[in-house]
Amino acid sequence: MDPVEYEMLRHMWFPVARVADLKNGVASGSILGEELVVYGDEGSVTVAQGFCPHRGVALRLGQLRDGALECPYHGWLFETGSGRCTRIPSLPPGRGRPHTAALRTHPAEVAYGLVWSCLGDPFLPLPRLPEYVDDSWRLGAGEPYTLNCGMRLLTENFRDKAHFPFVHADSMGHVDKVVEPYRISRDGWRLGWSSSLGSEGVPEDLAEELSHRLDYHITMPVFASICVSSPSGGRRLVAQVATPVSADGKAVRQFWLAGTDAESTAQGAVLADVLGFERQVFEEDHPIVENQWPVEAPLDVHSQVHTPADRFSITYRKVYGELLMSFKESR
Repeated sequence: MDPVEYEMLRHMWFPVARVADLKNGVASGSILGEELVVYGDEGSVTVAQGFCPHRGVALRLGQLRDGALECPYHGWLFETGSGRCTRIPSLPPGRGRPHTAALRTHPAEVAYGLVWSCLGDPFLPLPRLPEYVDDSWRLGAGEPYTLNCGMRLLTENFRDKAHFPFVHADSMGHVDKVVEPYRISRDGWRLGWSSSLGSEGVPEDLAEELSHRLDYHITMPVFASICVSSPSGGRRLVAQVATPVSADGKAVRQFWLAGTDAESTAQGAVLADVLGFERQVFEEDHPIVENQWPVEAPLDVHSQVHTPADRFSITYRKVYGELLMSFKESR
């Protein structure tokens, strides 16, 4: 990974765990090869270095005790929020504690059922879903996956409509192979565009009436979502964010969520079913994204062949390059 990109990503928000993963109040996470421990609850969550400063045991094996993280090796307690060591059981009462006994903590936020963090001071704000996704929506975070591919490659695949008829025939059926021209809008570090999705064999006079509208959004660098509007009314959403878990950028943790709006829920949509469908779609993608070369989508747009259907990929790579330059100039 380019050193500038590596440093930039240390200052970006990424999910490190789901709130649902905080069993016994403790979960593990990783960003760019740095192991992290996540502890607390949705009301007060802490992200810190993953190993105890005493003898280096993995703190993901610990548990919450009296609201603090207890090391499983010697029982040291680390305070929620500050990471400060508050108790060392082997010391007699009143003997105090080593002044260096504290965990190095990182910024932590909870959004959409995910715990987010970054390794340095955030360069951009925490990414958000489109404004129309409000409290009336039902959202759920699916089981994340660890994949051997680059985060940009995974992000490009998520919005690549041209692969639907070939990779997702089982889940989506016989969808149109032709990708109609589309235009991309930009607002700062956010990109958006819309298209439609219809089935092959539908009479032309009914094609528009029966097609689904797809609204794509992405907040740089890798938080992408698709809102699907049904011809019968109601909308559902699927979103993905790829956390780089290896220092070389060749492995990611794919976090994802799905949701339904109030109208779709009123029509009988069941969130568990939506999550199940999207899980199938993601798993159909995995053999593809783990078998591409190069492992990461190249920023040089001239190194691969493109078609008009790849307009997003070209724009995304150019804007990502601008983000890199903006970060570099800010240092």
